[in-house]
Amino acid sequence: MRAPRVLITGACGLLGAHLTAALSRGYRVTGVDRHPWWGDQPVELLIRELSAPGVVPDLIRSITPEMLIHCAAMVDVEACERQPELAFACNAGLTRTLVRSVGPDCLFVYISTDSLFHGTAPFVTEAEAPSPKTAYARSKFQGEQEVAQATPNHLIVRTNVYGWSSSRKETSAEWLYRCLHSDERIRLFTDIFFTPIYVVDVVERLSRLLESGFRGLIHLAGRDRVSKYEFGSLLAAAAGFRMQHVQRASVDRSGLTALRPKEMSLSSQRFQSVTGLDLPGCLEGLQRFLVDRERPLNARVAGLEVTAGRLPPREAMRPSVPSVTE
Repeated sequence: MRAPRVLITGACGLLGAHLTAALSRGYRVTGVDRHPWWGDQPVELLIRELSAPGVVPDLIRSITPEMLIHCAAMVDVEACERQPELAFACNAGLTRTLVRSVGPDCLFVYISTDSLFHGTAPFVTEAEAPSPKTAYARSKFQGEQEVAQATPNHLIVRTNVYGWSSSRKETSAEWLYRCLHSDERIRLFTDIFFTPIYVVDVVERLSRLLESGFRGLIHLAGRDRVSKYEFGSLLAAAAGFRMQHVQRASVDRSGLTALRPKEMSLSSQRFQSVTGLDLPGCLEGLQRFLVDRERPLNARVAGLEVTAGRLPPREAMRPSVPSVTE
């Protein structure tokens, strides 16, 4: 059976790299990024600036993907607040260009965020109307709308991913590990709550979701709702680090420019119903995170089940639930 052609944007980022490494074992994957590949096994990667004129149409014509997973984004919340025009260009404008360039038979997978809501209720479901506070969240929500309006053949996946990435840019979890390991004085918020999920757990569950035939909006997050401080405490306990130099702090007194929502936890019951898969607990994910610290990229995803080259035909798609524009 011929393996479907898959294009992954942001293929050298945290989620994009792990998806590229894992799916390359079952699909004909082409990654695209501004930066070089950092994995231990070669993949097909194109170094491109997607915002440059003519790059996206040329890319789509040359690859003719049957699935496009759009991971590329401007994710620095403070930078988005300082440069909202750039944030919207990256997170909404580029998304619009990509989704309007692919054909109707191409499954468009948009990786979104848990930051879209007002922040007053825990375990938000897909039925809750977004009320984004920051430029980052507004730009990502507009990206969702661009996808939903352009094609019914889409998956919009809201999540909050952590893990080990390339040495080019330190992820938040890498920063936290480094600070705890070196016993630095840091502050962690006790009043911001989220449902984090380790990147390899996301890849495993997203690959199953791709095979399900489901289309529409879905949350894919961890099982446990924790504060930023609790997340740090769990990491410290799992790694055997001390917390004596970690200060409890409130986001209200942080001095940050972007007014972040205090409640970002997501309910992933729809995902569980669609796939039959469980959700990992926070400590379970952090333990895998620690085990993978010294392991190369391919070793992290080696044990995942990726069905070789299977995408349900459009006529086999499961009826989607109401999406973001309905």
